Parts: sequence; C-alpha cells; structure tokens
Amino acid sequence: MKRYDELNNKGKRNLEEFLTITFEFTDEQLAAIDYQIPMTQEIYDSILDRCMVLGSSVDNLFYRLLVEYPDFMTVYANRIEQEVEEKYSDIDFPESTPEELQAGWEALCARIRKEYGENAI
Repeated sequence: MKRYDELNNKGKRNLEEFLTITFEFTDEQLAAIDYQIPMTQEIYDSILDRCMVLGSSVDNLFYRLLVEYPDFMTVYANRIEQEVEEKYSDIDFPESTPEELQAGWEALCARIRKEYGENAI
C-alpha cells in the first residue's frame, strides 16, 4: 500500500474525498450513498446540504447525486428557489434569458461529462 506522500494528485484527492465522506456524513446518509438503503428525498436533501457546506472536497459525490437522482434534484432545486424567493422577496433578481439558461445548462452538462464520461448526461 502506498503512503500518502507517494500518491499522485488524483489519488490524494480520492483519499481525501473518501475520508471526508466517511467522517462528515451520518450513518443513514452513508448507507444511502452506498446503496444499502433506498435514497429518499429527505436523505438526498440532507446530503446535498452537507455537500454545500463541505464544498469542493466532495464535488464528485455532489455531481454523482445530481446525475443519479434527477427527480430528487428537481425537488431540491425548487425548494431552494422557493426559500430564496421567500427570504429575498424585496429584491428584484434579473430574469435570465433563454440563451443564458441554456448556456448554464450546457456548462453544467459539460462538467458532468468531463467527470463521468460522455454518456453521463
């Protein structure tokens, strides 16, 4: 087995992500991540919320969940949108043009494909 300082950058990132996931998520979240129990909307939301707190150290998990559970992702995104509208109802956010929305979607898809392969999405 290689020591940490003998790993390449990808190996170090993978090890760091594994340790972060292992110690930063609850037993229930880990069981759902590892397919030991069914993923529910409640668990999914809690995992994505935790991913947002942990940041880039769990990007692979975050993107995997977006791809694997598109229905849960839609509900999660709608909840966030509703929370923002309620919390900041006095602020006028500019509407995105269809072109801007499409460009954002394409950029997200490109990142997912780069990480998980051309057939990921």
